[in-house]
Amino acid sequence: MRNGSTFHNRSRGFRKGERGGAIIEMAVVMPILFMFLFGIVEFGRIMMVSHSLNNAARAGARVAVLPGATNAAVLAAINNELAGTGLTMNSYQLIPEDVSTANRDDPITVRVSINYDSITWVAGFFPGLSGTQLHETVIMRKEGFG
Repeated sequence: MRNGSTFHNRSRGFRKGERGGAIIEMAVVMPILFMFLFGIVEFGRIMMVSHSLNNAARAGARVAVLPGATNAAVLAAINNELAGTGLTMNSYQLIPEDVSTANRDDPITVRVSINYDSITWVAGFFPGLSGTQLHETVIMRKEGFG
């Protein structure tokens, strides 16, 4: 064995031809890693917003199925549910359009929508989703007597 073994030479630093190799490799790999990281964060945000929209639609539907319910009460329930998350819905839809006209056991549909562009943390990361509406729908039967 020689005193200057191969392991000993390599552990002391890069050879002359390899000095910038690590920087080049990092420059190639880091954008890909950051893309995956931002994708995971953005997907998690979409799932969180979807869950919040579902909760808001459910809260609105629970109010809508009660006897004597009004559209204003449904809208207030939706907004109250979303207020805790910091989200503001773009639109909502009720079927029938006036919940006070629904009869007992009629299905009442509450749909809450929000624009993807208003909830993204990484703007333009998923260009195909720009302008897309995220929405959740809940259907319950009208309660009542008789």
